[in-house]
Amino acid sequence: MREHSTLRRRTPRSGIAGAWVAVAFFALAGVASLVIDVGSLVVAAQRCQDVADSAALAAARRLPYVTPASQAALGTVSTNNSDAIGWPVTASNSDLAFYYPGDTVDGVFLGPWAHAVTVQVHGHVDYTFGRLLGIDGADAQRHGTAVRAPVKGIPLCPMWIAHNTPIDYTGQTPVNLLMADGPHYADIPGSFGFLLSPAGCTCDWFKLLQGYNLTWQDIETSFVQTGDTVYAKTGVTVGNWVKALVNDAGTSRYEQGTSGDWAGDQYIPPNVLPQNDNPRIMLIPLVRYLGDSGTNAAFRIESFAAFWLDGVNQGKKEIYGRFMYFDLPGGEPNPPQLKTNGIFATRLIG
Repeated sequence: MREHSTLRRRTPRSGIAGAWVAVAFFALAGVASLVIDVGSLVVAAQRCQDVADSAALAAARRLPYVTPASQAALGTVSTNNSDAIGWPVTASNSDLAFYYPGDTVDGVFLGPWAHAVTVQVHGHVDYTFGRLLGIDGADAQRHGTAVRAPVKGIPLCPMWIAHNTPIDYTGQTPVNLLMADGPHYADIPGSFGFLLSPAGCTCDWFKLLQGYNLTWQDIETSFVQTGDTVYAKTGVTVGNWVKALVNDAGTSRYEQGTSGDWAGDQYIPPNVLPQNDNPRIMLIPLVRYLGDSGTNAAFRIESFAAFWLDGVNQGKKEIYGRFMYFDLPGGEPNPPQLKTNGIFATRLIG
């Protein structure tokens, strides 16, 4: 009887143990599935962030024009999906928000010439274990915000243009810049002259004007900003600067900008734009004459201008081309800038 009784007691214990094993198995399976669901949501969220940042930067480069900016943002999202890289994401016009001068976005005040855009991106995740709890899935959402504003400074092209030169930044109006015989001729429309390289600049003056094969150190040590005081370079012969700009055995600005990667590059505003690294695009300080003469002639940088070099009339000491709006790759934007200079930079701010 004792053996029979013992056997009867062991039977339900074995059944209870089996039940707990089954429960544990399903619990572990559920946790594993939940980990997969949460992991998928994390991956989708990171994918949304990456695409949102890219779309915001693409849109910012087309500001302040809302339609082209919207097309750039949504086109970037679509392209990322068509490349079949990562989690599929979506965005629509309702996911775009635009900000204008006087607005504050992500703690950044937008000055008179600054604009910004926010792009919200969605990535849907279908759950596995969540379905057992009645949850089919979730949407990952992330946003990117980029600002486009005038730059704080640029690597120096050692030329100056009078700050009061009438400028049409749309490039519609060709202009001739007349070389000034001295910096005191500040009232000559379109006058230009030459500047000394900044103290500590590692680049030879001719090479800096030529803009050819500069090192990162050359670029960094030639950097100038609005408000800086710069000084005149005297004794620059016409043949010297003409050689740097238009005729130097294939390495002048104009020759570089019409060959190799830039062969066929054109600037026919507003629709045909050159590549933004074309050497024919000269970033030049617009300066106000402060006084003195010779190498002591001082100028204050008021702003900058991007000039598309069409050529040089050597006999008349004249440069001709067009001013243009320009987005400086890797430039540092200055949202509170009080005046436009035609040169802008974009940056993610949120």
